[in-house]
Amino acid sequence: ISTGLKENKFGIDIEDALDLYIKANQAECIDIVGVDCHIGSQITQVEPFLESLDKVCVLVEKLKQNNINIKHIDVGGGVGIDYENNDTIDIKKYIEKIISKIKSLEVEIILEPGRAIVGKAGVFITQVEYLKQTENKSFCIVDGAMNDLLRPSLYNAYHQILPVIKDKNGIADTWDIVGPICETGDFLAKDRSLTLKQGDYLAVMDTGAYGFTMSSNYNSRPRVAEVMVSGEEHSLIRKRETIESLYNNEIIDEK
Repeated sequence: ISTGLKENKFGIDIEDALDLYIKANQAECIDIVGVDCHIGSQITQVEPFLESLDKVCVLVEKLKQNNINIKHIDVGGGVGIDYENNDTIDIKKYIEKIISKIKSLEVEIILEPGRAIVGKAGVFITQVEYLKQTENKSFCIVDGAMNDLLRPSLYNAYHQILPVIKDKNGIADTWDIVGPICETGDFLAKDRSLTLKQGDYLAVMDTGAYGFTMSSNYNSRPRVAEVMVSGEEHSLIRKRETIESLYNNEIIDEK
C-alpha cells in the first residue's frame, strides 16, 4: 500500500524539498524542526526503509550546508505484520540499522509503528446466517460486512478466518465469506476451506489495525460493539450502535 510514489498524493518530491526548506526558513512564522517521511504500509522488508532513509540523510546534509539544522528525523511507519504466512521484519534489526544510519547526524529519531503494535491484537467476530451452495460457488453469508471491515473489499486484503469453536458436524466446502450488504464487493474472504453450519461464529483475525477505524454506517448498518480482553477478563469498551442512534443527528426543519 504505497504512499511515497510520484503518482501518490502525499508529501513533497525530495528533489523539490531543499528549495522549499530554504523558502520556509526565510519565513518568520515557520520554525523548521525536522524531516518526516512515509513510503507506505504493510512493508515486510527492511531494504525499502533504508533506501528511503539514505535519501533523507542526503537531504539533511544539504540542509546543514544551508544553515538549516533539524532536530528530528521521522522515518514514518509501515512495518508489516503476518496476515498470511508473510515474512515479517525483525524489529530489533530494523531499529539497529536505522540507528546506524542516523546516529552520526545527532538528531532525535521518531518511529510510527502503528499496525505492528495493534494489528494482531484485534479479532472481528461474526456469525454464520446462511449457507448458499451453487454449481459454481459456495457462499457463507455472515452478519458482518464490508462496512464493519473494509480492508478485504478495498485492498483485496487477506485475513485468516477461523471457527470460534471447531465442529466437524457442518458442511465442508470451499467458501466465499460474504456479508448481507447489496454490493458484489461485500466480502470478508474468498475461497476458504472450512466446515460450517448455520449459527457458527467465525473469528476474522488480525483486525486491530484499519478495522473499526475504517468502519461506517453504510447501508444504514449500526457499527459493532468493541470488547477489550485481558487474560480471563473482558470489558465492553464501546457500546453497539442502535438504529435509533443513526437518526440522532437528523433534523426536520419545521419552518
